[in-house]
Amino acid sequence: MEVRDTHRLGARMLAINIRLAELDHELQRTQVRVHHLEAQLEDARLARMVGEDAGNPEEIVPELEQSRDKLENQRSFISGVRANLRQARADYMMARVAERREERRLEAERAAEDDPVE
Repeated sequence: MEVRDTHRLGARMLAINIRLAELDHELQRTQVRVHHLEAQLEDARLARMVGEDAGNPEEIVPELEQSRDKLENQRSFISGVRANLRQARADYMMARVAERREERRLEAERAAEDDPVE
């Protein structure tokens, strides 16, 4: 049994979609972390203004910036994965068109063999 290009490309698209789901999940976790750190920083600043202690803003800022950088890197990477998925879909469609064309050609040859002209 031969492995068609469409089967290979379909498996590739599935793998990319699975990876994309994993990356989206990681992105959501990072977004939650950034929102949490932003709220924590705001609480620390407000507490400092009223003379209370709710953490040191100088300790929160580096972690927040690191999380924001991570978030931006994840977004960039996901964008690249989505571009790969678009390319895989285009490759799949082109391979499917070629396979259909070949199937029609073979059917026409078989029909010509079954119905010889006298």
